[in-house]
Amino acid sequence: MIGEDEGDVNKAYIEFKDAIIKFDNIELLPIKKAISRINPNNVNQNEESVKRLDYLVDYYQSGLSMQIEAIFRGYGYLEIIDFQNATDLYDKIKN
Repeated sequence: MIGEDEGDVNKAYIEFKDAIIKFDNIELLPIKKAISRINPNNVNQNEESVKRLDYLVDYYQSGLSMQIEAIFRGYGYLEIIDFQNATDLYDKIKN
């Protein structure tokens, strides 16, 4: 998430924060709490609070990937899923 690619860490933080804060979803509460622990005036990818947010987001992404794969398997699609094409697969299964 933050600092994985070359770029502006502050800009990445602001964009991520703005995207998450607008949602009123109880499942995002841990991420919102992690964001609130970061000093917006000193976003540094080596800062412990930034690292913790990054780890948390990685876990969320892994969990979501597993949920998506479970849905496909529940519909009988047992192949390894290329998540770039997951939307196309979903549309085929739905129809």
